[in-house]
Formats: sequence, C-alpha cells, structure tokens
Amino acid sequence: MRKERMDRNLSQHAVAELMGVNKNFVHEMELGKHSNTIYALHNVYDFLGYIPTTLNIDATTLSGKLFAHRIVYGLTYTKLAHKVGLDKSTLARFERGQVAKEETIEKIEQYLKKIDNEEL
Repeated sequence: MRKERMDRNLSQHAVAELMGVNKNFVHEMELGKHSNTIYALHNVYDFLGYIPTTLNIDATTLSGKLFAHRIVYGLTYTKLAHKVGLDKSTLARFERGQVAKEETIEKIEQYLKKIDNEEL
C-alpha cells in the first residue's frame, strides 16, 4: 500500500480518513502486521481499486479466489455462507486451507462460477 499512497502524495492520516479507518490501521497494513477485518479490507479495495499484494492472496487457488471475492464484496463469512449454502465455519476452515469435503468444494466452485457469469 505504501507505493500507492506515495503516488497520490497522501499522508497516512489522509489515507485513513478517505478509507474510513484508523491511521494506525494504515501504518500496520503497510508493515503487513495488521489482522484485518473484512470491512477494513473492503475499504482498502475500494480505495485502491484492487487488492494489495501485501495480503499475499494466491488467486490461483479456490480458497484464494474465495477470500478475494469476500474482500471485493465486503462479505462476512455469515453472509457468504448463506449465499453459497454452507455453514460459516465450513467456509472459514476452507478459506484457511483446511481439507474440505468434495460437496463443499463443488458448492464453492458453483457459486464463484455463477458470480463470474453474472459479471460478464
């Protein structure tokens, strides 16, 4: 996030105000030390127009795609679980990389495919 903030000639305080977060959040995000809420990550995405690489999301994996989707749309596990038709704890475990049942994987794949088709 540092490069993007500097390119806009904005202080951490100004960035925080524009994003609607605390200045400390911006500082910690730049250092890669912040445990981020989906709300805060969504604000970062809205501000930058993309997901910062400092989050190290592997969008080539299904769990990475799911996490990126949650950030872009600001979805909590509860909201996304309802849309996908799964339990929120199941989604959270899958996103963290734990092994999931084939049925769970299929539901997530179908949901993301449906979303991709709607965006076209």
